[in-house]
Amino acid sequence: MDPTIALVPLRAPGEGKSRLADVLDPEQRAILSMAMLDDVTASLAAAGLTEIVVVAGGRTAAIAGRGLGLDVLLDPAGCGGLDDALSSAVRRVGSHRQTLIVTADLPRLRPGDVQGVLEPDAEVVIAPTAAGGTGALLRRPAAVIGTAYGPGSAIAHRALAIAAGARTVCVDRDGIHHDVDTFTDLVALTEVELGPATAAVLPRLLGPRPLRQPVG
Repeated sequence: MDPTIALVPLRAPGEGKSRLADVLDPEQRAILSMAMLDDVTASLAAAGLTEIVVVAGGRTAAIAGRGLGLDVLLDPAGCGGLDDALSSAVRRVGSHRQTLIVTADLPRLRPGDVQGVLEPDAEVVIAPTAAGGTGALLRRPAAVIGTAYGPGSAIAHRALAIAAGARTVCVDRDGIHHDVDTFTDLVALTEVELGPATAAVLPRLLGPRPLRQPVG
């Protein structure tokens, strides 16, 4: 059986995270996005995933992925959003493959969180974020259900899995539960353990504050 392939969607760094636009300029948002991507993909690799692909929404996202030595799939011309981008990526890697989609804005993600998603004996594993989004989505195979990203996507993905008759498990992992969408999310990072790349750039974005980094 082919190993699980990880897909990490990354929209154009600096243009995304619009809810941070009042406090971070495009360059600062790009710095944050690329640091979180570094931490997320490092945790995926540390969890034993050997195929990690950045699903890149534009040239700057592709450059960011390649800069980390990762494989990149650029969104096709005329792509209609994240679901279309992921559908295109799955067609290119093979819909028969087991795929783990992990969002790129999880600076607290640890290898144990990834293993917690991979371990259940289920065709669909959903790891929600605090706001009801989907931080991680495992599909065995990718064709078992489509994707439904956007507000409330965790519930939407569960509904798709139930409709498909797929064995489904929802897991709550601390490193996946907390993504970064708002200034409140960003400030909260100063009180928790972070991946090293995000911890390194956060003082430049918020000013010097004591940060806790994970040990081991």
